[in-house]
This record gives sequence, structure tokens and C-alpha cells, in this order.
Amino acid sequence: MIGKKFPDEVHVRALLDYANSIIATLRDPFLVLDKNLSVVSANQAFYSTFRVIEKDTIGRVLTDLGNKQWNIPKLIYLLKEIIPEKKFFNDYEVEYKLEGIGQHIMILNARQINIPEDLVTRVARDKIASELILLAFEDITERKRLQEELIASEDRYRRAFETSRDGLLLVHKTEGSILNSNVSVQELLGYSSEEFLRMNLWGIGVTKDKNDFHEMVSKIEKDAVIHYEDIPVVTKIGSSINAEVFLVNKAKVLQCNIRNITERKEAEEVLKESEEKFKAIFNESTDGMILADIETKRFLMCNPKICEMLGYKEEEMFNMMIGNIHPGENLAYVLEQFERQAKGEIKLAASLPIKRKDGSIFYADVNASPITIAGKNYLLGSFRDITERKKMEDDLREKMNDLERFSKFAVDRELKMEELEKKIKELEKKFGTAN
Repeated sequence: MIGKKFPDEVHVRALLDYANSIIATLRDPFLVLDKNLSVVSANQAFYSTFRVIEKDTIGRVLTDLGNKQWNIPKLIYLLKEIIPEKKFFNDYEVEYKLEGIGQHIMILNARQINIPEDLVTRVARDKIASELILLAFEDITERKRLQEELIASEDRYRRAFETSRDGLLLVHKTEGSILNSNVSVQELLGYSSEEFLRMNLWGIGVTKDKNDFHEMVSKIEKDAVIHYEDIPVVTKIGSSINAEVFLVNKAKVLQCNIRNITERKEAEEVLKESEEKFKAIFNESTDGMILADIETKRFLMCNPKICEMLGYKEEEMFNMMIGNIHPGENLAYVLEQFERQAKGEIKLAASLPIKRKDGSIFYADVNASPITIAGKNYLLGSFRDITERKKMEDDLREKMNDLERFSKFAVDRELKMEELEKKIKELEKKFGTAN
């Protein structure tokens, strides 16, 4: 060291103050140790993080700090054996638990610095070691948690991808090439996983060509998801399958969900045909027909005949309910029957008075029963005007009553005549026949 020139004391102290200021403002905990692992200094982040104070820290050996959580054999080995030889170590991970702080994970990095003896003698107010260890602590607890969650999330996504009933493809965002496929899409389109890796998205008909693919990517960058309700996708043998397709924007790829809707489409066609037949029969019926919502009791459909019977226009009927066409004295009975029908207990078949728009009454044979359309329950009611028939039945009933009364009168009269003749005979026998 003979002849080596050091900075003057003022400059050295300025540099030390500058270094201490940097250490003090570090957001991560930081210690300066001597070669015996005693604490020379600590920054505020160390005190705050580990909830200790200066008097319980400075001058104490690292292994005695806190609840002795740093008394870790491997850490001590690194500081006492590796540092003197290699002068540093990086990324040593420590997991510890402190009361009030909980479980944490720290990454430790250490460096050894040597201060020339002459310089120590000239600038040190207190006696300090010429060999120091700088020990930095980085809390990676949250990072670890996020990494574990990411791994778990990726694992869940992988399992969901592999086991999804929908066909799934992962597609390169710029090239349109297929990067991955699940079993469902392989079975649906007939390609193996290796064959899919040599294909692109327009090869199965999801897009027309590469230009169309790029236009779709531009759109998906804005909207995040593109949905095609019904698009033909092409199988390996060249046939088309009706599919519902979702394209979802991921970070580096596009996810393409392909759902086979061929059976659903066929069912919809059958249902549509069935509904059309139902509507034709419903509208052309010579009986008045009403379709009502079981829950609200509101009319949903009505045919021309019932409108004619009741005197309402079709659009007026849509604002009406069961109670609007039944006179008050019959309404309680009708609603009771309606509730029983809704539960599937009975089918209504009765002759009931029905109220027209003008308030007049006519009589109808009413038949009503629950019906299921497209998976939902309704009540279907038919009305046949029996007003004339009822009048004839009432007239006939009255005539029958008159005949019954007349017959009774005739019988009574005949009985009285027989009784009179009997009395006459008794008198003749007693007194003899009058000459």
C-alpha cells in the first residue's frame, strides 16, 4: 500500500454518507454485517419488515435476531464459508414465519466488501471492521403466490382444454396455424393432433382464407370475442358440420371453440315444422282456441274463431287474462280448475257461461289441458258455442217438466175417478141398484 494515494477525509466521509443515504432509502430490508456476522447497520425497511428496533439489532449476531429465524445452517455456511472464498452469493431462498407477520418467503443476496486498514483508521469515528458483508433481503411471498396461482390456473386450463366437450383449437395469432387441439375436435373433424399441427384455421372453413383471417383478428383485437351462431366447418372426409363457433382473444393465441349443432339444428327444424302445424290447426279450428301462460294466466295466442265469439280483435286479446271472459259468479270455480290443471291433476271439460266484449253471455263447452311447447308448459283451451243447443235443451227440459206435471195431474185424476167408481159400487151393493 506504500505510495497509494487515498481521497482526503472530507471526500471519504461524503462518499460514506452518500452510500448510507442510498441504503437508508432502499425499499427492501438491508443489513451490513462484519465477518463475525454481527450487525453493523440496518435500514428502516429491515426494522419495519421484521418488526424489530435498532437497540435489539445493532451489534447483535445475525443468528440471535428476532426469534432466531435466521439461525439457518445453510445460510450461516454461505456467509462464513462461501462469502470469504467467492465474495458473493445470489438468490438464496428462505421461508420463515413470524408472529404477527405470518409465513413469508425471502430471497437473500450477499456481497463482501474490503475497506483498506489505513482508510478505516482515518475516517472511522467508531472502530469498524475492514471486512463487511452487505446482505439484501427481497420479499417474494406475493410473487410466489401469484406464480403458484398461475401454475394452478394453467393446470386447470389444460385439464379443461383436454376434457372439454366442445372442440377446442389454439391458433397462432398472425399465421393462423393451429398450435394445439383437444380430443373433442379431433373426433368431431376426424383429424389427428399431428394433422392439425400442419393445418390452418381456414383449412376447416372457420374463415375463408388468410386475408379473411387477418380481418377477423383485427376485429377480435377490439371486441375480444367473435361469435358465429351457425357456420359450416369441414371434416377430413370433406363433409360439412353445422357448428357454433366462438373465437376468443388470448394473450398470444386465439382460442377457437367449435360446438356441433347439427342435432340441435335438426331438432329446431322439427320443432319449427311442429309449431307451424300446431299454428295451422290452431288457427283453422272451427272451435275457439286460446293458448294461455300457466303462471300469469295471460292469453298468448288466440285464433280467429275465439275473437269472433268474444267480439274482440286479436291484438286486444293479448292484453287479457282468463278472468276477463268468465262472469264473476263462475270465476272462482274457473280459477280453481285452472290451478288444478296447472299441476296436471285434471283436464277441464265443462259447459260454462262466457262473457263477450259487450257484456252479453253465451254458453260454451270448454275443454282445457296443459300442453308443453319447446320445453315450456302452457294451457290450451277450446271453446264451442252451445248457446242454441243450450236453449233447445232448456226448452226441452221445460216441456218435459210440463209433461211431467200434466202426467202427474192425469194420474191423480184417474186415481180419483177409480176411487169414485169404487164408492158407487159399494153403495149399490149396500142399497141395491137404483131403478
